Amino acid sequence: MTDTHRHEQIRRRAYWIREEEGSPAGEDLRHWSMAEAEFEASKSDSGGESATAETPVVQISTGNEPPRKKIKRTEGP
Repeated sequence: MTDTHRHEQIRRRAYWIREEEGSPAGEDLRHWSMAEAEFEASKSDSGGESATAETPVVQISTGNEPPRKKIKRTEGP
């Protein structure tokens, strides 16, 4: 695993830890340390193989498009 790949995995996890805590200011180092510890633990649990963190898929809306929910048609008023 390259150092760049390791750094990116830790960065992504630190971001999600921050988001889960409500984005508190001044906690960046703590979030990074937590993410790094999780990464190292997952790496040692998998026998030293590269462990990739699952990143949730997030869709961002600008509010310019209408919602894509289908509305059930009903008869009558």
